[in-house]
Amino acid sequence: MKKEDILTDVFEGDFPPLSYGTTLEEIEKTTQEVVEKIFRDKDGLILSSVNAVTMKPYRLEEIKDRPEGKGTFVERSAIPQAIKPLFMNYENTGQASGTYLDALCAKYQVTGSPEVREFARRTVEGIVAIWKNGAEIEHSLGGGGLGWFPKPYDGLRSFKGMHECSVDQYCEVTLGLQQYYRVMADEDEKRTIEEMIVSFADWWYDHNFTGIYLGEAVWWKRLETHSMAASYFLYLFTLAQSWSPCRKFQHGFEIWQELKGALKPPGEAIWGCMNGLTVNVLERLNEMRPDLSDFWISVARHQAPLLKSSVVERVNMNRRYEFEGFGADYLCAVDHLLPEQGFADLAIKCLNDCNSRNRFYHLRRGLKTMDLDSRERGDDFRDAYQSELHVHWLSGYWKLSLKGRLN
Repeated sequence: MKKEDILTDVFEGDFPPLSYGTTLEEIEKTTQEVVEKIFRDKDGLILSSVNAVTMKPYRLEEIKDRPEGKGTFVERSAIPQAIKPLFMNYENTGQASGTYLDALCAKYQVTGSPEVREFARRTVEGIVAIWKNGAEIEHSLGGGGLGWFPKPYDGLRSFKGMHECSVDQYCEVTLGLQQYYRVMADEDEKRTIEEMIVSFADWWYDHNFTGIYLGEAVWWKRLETHSMAASYFLYLFTLAQSWSPCRKFQHGFEIWQELKGALKPPGEAIWGCMNGLTVNVLERLNEMRPDLSDFWISVARHQAPLLKSSVVERVNMNRRYEFEGFGADYLCAVDHLLPEQGFADLAIKCLNDCNSRNRFYHLRRGLKTMDLDSRERGDDFRDAYQSELHVHWLSGYWKLSLKGRLN
């Protein structure tokens, strides 16, 4: 078998280093540097991915086998044609920014570092910029406007012609903003965060929980087994109601409370992030709505083995995509909800496993190219180096440190 038929580490430079470290402290230092030096763009946004060959954002001239986005995941997406080949640069910027903010809040609680405070402030500034730019766009067929948080496929350069958003990006942005609000926001920042979250709730309610992703309308209420969406909307309306009490937000919560069966989907884990995000949200719901604690814990008991199978057995999509960086974070929430069941130990194992550069690619190194989905084999996707794995690793590390689990 030829070398090019196997996914390998393709970077030949000095930074990021091949080894991230031999101790968790060393890995943390490297991971933090990578986020700021590799993934922070000139406008302060956190890039979703970079081309691992260069460790810089993808450029059109590098995408030789996917012209105009043909054959990619976003071929039919509602974004400008010229941006489609470069979609991995900012695909999950919202998710990465929110999780990084969550990680920095935990790190600040442990260290009190002014540098960490500045990293967090810049991250919030980037999130606010996306929100404000989204508010200025009005689409003739709906979407846009205050509370719309789009996928910024062209960074902050232009939002024209972009219609795409997803619930998971809203979810992780909301988690990060709420924690920043709790830990280090000043009064002006708190007011802005309140306005943002309330506008999110207004937008989703007014659009009947429908958005566009990958070029198709997604009616989230009709996805009867999508636990991440169900948990997020329960969380969003709980948070919005706490800052701006009204019948509308109470009704939003009630809508999703009636769909609570979605929180316990049958079958295996398809992609562990969906189970992990659900558990992260459950942790917040359990804090804000302790009157429903028995239900939240019962959902956690359902989700925990699905998440564990994503890490241990690598079921379904978890065979192809790197997951331990995500798992290090998600398992902390499980440990908080279901203590003394070994989830913290598994989280620490995930942290230790991510000790080298090849553990932070989106697609696992060592896979056969022929075994990939055709959309995963192209120059736009195959060698994507991912920020989310880095920021979730940081989040897991600092949450475990904050709870004294690493001592």
